[in-house]
Amino acid sequence: MECLNTKSFITLEDARETIACYIDYYNRVRLHSSLFFLTPEDFLLGRVKEKIAKRELKLKMAAENRALYWQMSNAA
Repeated sequence: MECLNTKSFITLEDARETIACYIDYYNRVRLHSSLFFLTPEDFLLGRVKEKIAKRELKLKMAAENRALYWQMSNAA
């Protein structure tokens, strides 16, 4: 477990708190490559299609902005 390798625990309560925080981070924040770079929480709550659609829209807008940028810089 990643959090166990990076911290020394002083008390049992300290270990419990650190591990609980890591579990929360792992399930709610950390993106997993095996889950299409989404979180386990996204899968649990059925947000996969919504998140992927949002990501695809952002990528499309970024590509359009890059194309516009290069058009504008080549025109100058």
